[in-house]
Amino acid sequence: MTVTDTSLAALLLTNRIVDVGAKPLSAGEFWELQRKVPDLDLLMGASADDLRDRVGPDEADRVTALLEAGTAFAFERERLQEEGVLLVSALDDHFPGRLRSMLGDACPAFLLVAGPIDFLALPMVGVVGSRDASPVAMEVAGEVACAAAAQRRAVVSGLARGIDQAAMMAALQAGAPVVGVPSEGVRVAARNAEVRSRVHAGELCIASPYGPGVRFTAGTAMGRNKVVYALADATLVVCSDNGKGGTWEGAREAMRRGFGRVAVWTGDGEGPGNAALVKQGASAVGSVEALFDLGDKPLPAAAAASVAAQVSLFD
Repeated sequence: MTVTDTSLAALLLTNRIVDVGAKPLSAGEFWELQRKVPDLDLLMGASADDLRDRVGPDEADRVTALLEAGTAFAFERERLQEEGVLLVSALDDHFPGRLRSMLGDACPAFLLVAGPIDFLALPMVGVVGSRDASPVAMEVAGEVACAAAAQRRAVVSGLARGIDQAAMMAALQAGAPVVGVPSEGVRVAARNAEVRSRVHAGELCIASPYGPGVRFTAGTAMGRNKVVYALADATLVVCSDNGKGGTWEGAREAMRRGFGRVAVWTGDGEGPGNAALVKQGASAVGSVEALFDLGDKPLPAAAAASVAAQVSLFD
């Protein structure tokens, strides 16, 4: 993958793959700087005076330290590539345009991607929900994934147990492309042997907005949620707690900030917070056929019904 000077500058400024002694720019800081200096390559090799003029005296030393870390950064980036992981700047052609258009300044400045990067440009359906979902809710998630496969859409979710797992396993079984957005770094997510196997087989794409070794926190889970919503043409909340939990907060943030279209399941298996999310503006969906506009076409319910009994992909 060709990396332009502008893209390299963006990656260095937001570098989270190697510690260089300077705090990398946050997404908001990066996009603010990019508006101020649209051609970021002009910062590469600029004099101290020029940098102060372009980025301001308060940020000049920090920007200088980040941009001068090219050697250490290049070695670590090469190591990631040897592991099959691509570091993609938000200014690269391969970066999914939907993220920037949907998330605005909340868009991550980079992604670490393992697996088929082309999956990120496909039409996608998101499926999210509680980790402690009922068997009926798990079957609903599986039916949605099977319907997505029938419509030649990818399935995107969060690589967590429960609803995420059910949807992704059903999609893989049905032969649909699958995108997993973990709430931790790509190296942490790839410790699961089956995840690695699915990535190597070209069936699963992992796209992480975090440094490769970052571990789960409530904050990283929320950051993961917005990426799922923004990548999907629509995301179905199968089951949610009422007033609490990551699924609830993620759906409310997506609606409040316009991160993506939020649909909520209103049938057997729905969670205690589903009706409340509909009242707050989510689209009520009472059948998989309605969600996908499948009319009277039957879905492969047998495949979906077996999801709850399958071996866990992500535990």
